[in-house]
Order: sequence, then C-alpha cells, then structure tokens
Amino acid sequence: MFISSNRGTRVSLVLGGLSSAMVLSLAANGAAAAPTPVPKPAKVSNSSCAPAPGITPTTVNYGFISSKSGPAAATFNGTSQAARLRIDQENAKGGVNGRKILFKDYDDATNPTTQVSVVQQAISADNAFEVSTATSTASAYATLKEAGIPVTGFNAQAFGQDRNAFGVTGVTVPTTISSLGSIQKLQSLGVTKIANINHASAGATSTGNGTSGAIKLVPGVTESLRIADEPQSTHDATSTALRVKTSGSDGAIIVGYVEGAVSIMQALAQQGVKLKGVLVSGLSDPAVLKTTGTALDGATGVGSGTVPIGIPIPAIRTYANGLKAAGINPYLTYAPIGYLGADLFIRGLKEAGQCPTRESFITNLRKVTNYNGGGLVPDRISFQPGLTPNGNPSSCGWFLTAKGTQLIPDAKATCGATYIDTTTGKVVFQGHQ
Repeated sequence: MFISSNRGTRVSLVLGGLSSAMVLSLAANGAAAAPTPVPKPAKVSNSSCAPAPGITPTTVNYGFISSKSGPAAATFNGTSQAARLRIDQENAKGGVNGRKILFKDYDDATNPTTQVSVVQQAISADNAFEVSTATSTASAYATLKEAGIPVTGFNAQAFGQDRNAFGVTGVTVPTTISSLGSIQKLQSLGVTKIANINHASAGATSTGNGTSGAIKLVPGVTESLRIADEPQSTHDATSTALRVKTSGSDGAIIVGYVEGAVSIMQALAQQGVKLKGVLVSGLSDPAVLKTTGTALDGATGVGSGTVPIGIPIPAIRTYANGLKAAGINPYLTYAPIGYLGADLFIRGLKEAGQCPTRESFITNLRKVTNYNGGGLVPDRISFQPGLTPNGNPSSCGWFLTAKGTQLIPDAKATCGATYIDTTTGKVVFQGHQ
C-alpha cells in the first residue's frame, strides 16, 4: 500500500511537474507570440490643424446671400431667417467638430452688379469659408468658381456644371433640356392648348424656353401662346389676359414671382377666362389666397422642390415648428431653400473632416449620393456625375391645389420625371418612381 501510495505520489508529482512546465512554456510562448502593441495615433485637435481660410480652431465663417430688397424681395422673404435657424440648431449641439458657425447674411438687391460686390465682400473682406444663395440673380457664380469657394443653393446653371456648386434639390439642367412633368400634369387636367408665360428674367426665360421646346414633343398638346417678358411683380395684366383669351388657350404655365402670377389670374377672372388647368410657379403659401378671392381656385401650385408644409413627417414638423417659434411663416415658398442651403453646408463641413479646407469640402461632398435634407427633399440627391457633371435632377416633385383659402398638397410626391433634349427630342433622363 505504501509502495502503491508512493508511486501514486510520484506519478502525481511527475504529472504535476509536467503540467507546471507546460503552463510555464505556454505562457512563455504566448508572451513571445503576442503582437507588439501599435500606439494609437494621437487624436487630432482643432489647434493642430493647418491654417485655412475661413476656419479657426473654434469657429467657421458662413455667408448667406439672398434678395432682401429689389423686385425679388417678396419671393425670397424668409430665406436668410430659415438659414440662420438651421445654423442655430447646429450651434446649439456644439457646432461641427467643436467649431461654432458664424453666420452673416448679405443682400444682393436683385441686382447683378450688387451680387458680385457682396460676394467679393463675403469671400475677401469677411473671409467666408463657404456661401449659400437663395436668389434668382446669377452673376456671381463665376467669381465663386474662380476662387474655389463652395456654394450651396438652387436654380442656376452653376449647380449643374460648376464643381464647387451643390444644388440642394438636385442639379439645374442645361437650357436645352426640359422636364415633361408640368406639361403632363396639365394634360391630366384636360388641357390641350397651353399659354406659356414667364416674367422677364434670364432664369425664368430659360425655363420658359425649355417648356416651349418640350411642349412640341408631347402628343396631344400645343403651345397656343408664348410670352417671355411679363412684368415681374404686381401689375395690370389685362393685356395678357386678353391675349390668352384670343389665343384660345385652355391652360397655362406661369413662371415668375408669385405676385405677378396673381395679377395674371385676377385679370383672367375679370375677363371671364376659365382655364382647365394652370400651373403657378412658387404658389405654396395659402396666405396668398386670402387676398385673391376665387381667382386662383383650381390652380396648381409648384413650390421650390421640397416637401410641402402639412405633410405629416418629422422633418416637416421640425422645420415648421422651428420657423413658427422664430416668428417666421413656414409656408414661405423659398424659405426651405435657405434652410437647406445651410443644412447642406453643415453636411459638407462634416464630410470635410476635423481639419476642413474648401477643397476637402468640395471633394468629399461631391462623393455624397443620398442627400435629402433630413427628409425635406422628396428624393435622394447624388452629387456624383450623372445627366450633368454635378449629378441628376430630382425624380420627384410635389403639387398643391388651390381651393378657397387653402392650398391642399397631393397625398404623395409625383415621381418618375422625364427629361428630354429639346433639340433632338430624345429622353436623356428617366427618373425613378
């Protein structure tokens, strides 16, 4: 028994010794095999960033250009306030990468010369890192392109072709390309003869000319009247109404400031002209209907390319409630463009990283393929090359119908936009449904 017990002890000791050796060996081998820890790169601080125009470790300069005076003042009312609201929202969260955004707005007075002057002030004297625009004047985009200044906005050829320019609702297409959406909408209302009217401005005339070319390519409709020099704002439109009446038109497309369109609609009513369908650019504020009687009844409003107020989604509630709290009418047609201009600036600043430069802003934002302004834009916008060097136009739009003192939005966006080259008649872009 003793021998047996001793042997057992010896076996146990041998095994125990072997186990210890193995443990020591494995531990030693494990230590030898463990990779050498790689030091983590030090976190970049704003103070270590190389100097760049418009940027400090704690701030970034942002300029906003709109028409606060001149013929377009009423049209672009609220755009700068909406942009400031979006900037304030972001600053309340600490800014972007620890930098507060310094907002400064400028008035181009609806004047080409003034616009160039204020842009030069913004990017030179005031050292703006980036600017946004909400204006129908388009004289300063060449200056911004030459200086390599990022710009966000809408409705100028720059947003389809200049690398530094980003359209908040999609690209602006070349003048030879036009959407069939407005024409098809009128056609669905029974219109066959269209009076194509725009006020006297380069942008509106370009749109009107595109519509003129597109009408010729849609079977079943004709252009019965073309007016390209209508006064911009409130005016006596009796002569225009008589021309529409004489032409036999049963529908109209009116592109320009909404005040001018109201003048035309009131004159048509006074002349007893009843049209099957009228599309009014910029008609999105029901307050307009409270002063026009029944002149606009049945008219179809086309806003600024955003989801209209009244659609029950979080983005609209946030936007509308924010404007109301700031004492701003949320129905203002182009206020969303101001808000989105600032929002896209913020997106670009985030894409540019901890140490942003104007070039990194442009390069990285150009890679984005899914921008929708948090839900304010009815489509997802890509800034990569498409129909134009800067991307594709939006596939979707949203119509509203005037009824009494209400503007009633369609239940959903109208998507599947078709764009044609009016010089060849070929479809060059077919939007998704």
